[in-house]
Amino acid sequence: MDSSRAIRQDELSALLGEWRNGAGPLAHRLADAIGSAIERGELLEGWALPSERNLATALDISRSTTARAMELLAQRGIVQPLHGAGTFVAAGSGRVAAEAIQAVLPRGLRGRYRLGSGTDPGIAAATFPDAADLPSEALTLSADELLGGHPDGAEPASGYAIAGLDVTRVAVAASLSANGLPTTPEALVVTTGATQSLSLAFEMLLSPGDVVIVESPAYPTALDLLRRLGVRIVPVRTGDGTVGADALVRMARTTRAAMVVVMATCNVATGHSLAAPDRSMLVRLAQGGTVVVDDRTLADYHPDPAPTPVAAPAEHRNIITVGSFNKIYWGGLKTGWIRLHPNLVETLVRIKARTDAGTSVPSQIVLTKLLAHHGQIVAHRRSQMERRAHTASAFLHDELPEWRNESAGIGPSLWIRLPVRDTAEFVGFASAHGTTVGYGGMYRGDGRSSAHLRLTLTSSDEEIMAALRNLRDVWSDFRAHHGRLR
Repeated sequence: MDSSRAIRQDELSALLGEWRNGAGPLAHRLADAIGSAIERGELLEGWALPSERNLATALDISRSTTARAMELLAQRGIVQPLHGAGTFVAAGSGRVAAEAIQAVLPRGLRGRYRLGSGTDPGIAAATFPDAADLPSEALTLSADELLGGHPDGAEPASGYAIAGLDVTRVAVAASLSANGLPTTPEALVVTTGATQSLSLAFEMLLSPGDVVIVESPAYPTALDLLRRLGVRIVPVRTGDGTVGADALVRMARTTRAAMVVVMATCNVATGHSLAAPDRSMLVRLAQGGTVVVDDRTLADYHPDPAPTPVAAPAEHRNIITVGSFNKIYWGGLKTGWIRLHPNLVETLVRIKARTDAGTSVPSQIVLTKLLAHHGQIVAHRRSQMERRAHTASAFLHDELPEWRNESAGIGPSLWIRLPVRDTAEFVGFASAHGTTVGYGGMYRGDGRSSAHLRLTLTSSDEEIMAALRNLRDVWSDFRAHHGRLR
C-alpha cells in the first residue's frame, strides 16, 4: 500500500482523547476510538499507524491489548495489516465508485429507495413537501404573466434566459438579503435546484484527483456528483454536531484540499448547524485559497434567530452558496439558486448552457410569486416539522428505546442510531415489510457501513405514524429472525 504518511504514536494518542472511558473491554474501546478518528477524517486512507509495541508504550497498556484492537479494526475493514510493512488505514476513503455504494444497499432497494417511489406508508429518504400547503393565489399563471416574464432584450416567446429571468433573480436576491445573506441579482444564477447548483460549481472548479473535504453525514447526491468527477473525497464528522469545524479545516490544510462542502445550517441528516466560531474558520480557510461551498437547501427550517450564513460576514470569490426552493416549497417547482462572485457568473452560465437554455420560465414566475409569501410558507413548514419531530421522537423513546435519536430537532428528518454495526440488512427487511427508510451509509463519503437510519417527516401525519408503528413491529420481527444483534 502506498502510504502518504506515518502517524506517530504521540499524535495518535492525542487524537484518541478520553478513549478509556466507557464500558466494554479495553481493546474494544481502543478500536472504537481509532475507528472514530478515521471516521472524523483525522486519519486518512493509506496512512501508517504506529506499531503495536510503540502504541502500547504510548498508551501505557499491554501489547496484547493493542494487538487485539488492531485485529478488531481489521475485521471491520477499517485497517489493513501488511506483513513486514505495518498496519494502514484501509482503502475506500474517497475512492468508492457509485457501483460500490449501490452494492452496500439491500438488493430490493437499489435504484429506487432514495426517491421513496412506491412506498406506503412513506418515511423514505427523500424530502418532498406537499404543494397543497402553498398559497393557491401564487400557483396560478396567466398568459400575461407568462409573456411578461421575459428577460430584457429577448422576445417574449423565446423563453431563453440561462442565468434566470431578471424579475426572478431580483426576487431571490431580495429574499436572501432579507434573511441575512446580502445578495445582488448580478451574483445569482437561477437553477433547477441544489443538485444542479452543486454540479455547476463542481464542474467549474474541480479536476480529477483534487481533494474535496465533505462533512459527515453529507448530502448523498453531492457525494455522487463528486465521485463522477474523479476527485478524492475525504469525510470529516462535523454534521452531527459532535466535532467542530476545526477538524474539518485542519484536514483541508493537511491534504491541501481544493474545496470544502458543508451544510453549515441544518445538516441534511441530523439538522445540526455549525456554531459562529466554526463559520469564521471556514471564512479564513476560503481567504487562504480553499473554495468553501455552503449548501443552504434546508437552512429555512432553522428557527429564528438563524445562524449567520458563511458568506455573509466577508464577500470572497472562494465562498459559494447554493440553495433550493424544492425542499421548502414543493419538489415539483424545480427551482434553486447559486450565489457566487459576480466575476464567476459568466463562466458558470457558459457551463450551464451546455445542458440547458435556462430554468423553466413558468416555474420561475411561480417562484417569484411564492417568494412574496416566503415568511408565511417557512413558518408553516417549520411548525409542521417541529410538531412531527416531537411526536416521532416521543414514539421512538417509548416504543423503540434501543434506538437513539441523534437529531438536533430541526429540519425535515430524524437521524437514528440502531444497536447494530450496519443497518443495511434492516433497511432491506423493513422495505420488504412495507416501510422504506434512508440507509445511513448513503450519507457517508467513504462508502463504509453505518449504524444509522434517516427518517423523513414530510409525509402526512397519518402516514408518518403508520410508518413508525410498522417500523416498531418490523424491528421486533427482525430481532426474532436474526437473533443476537451485531
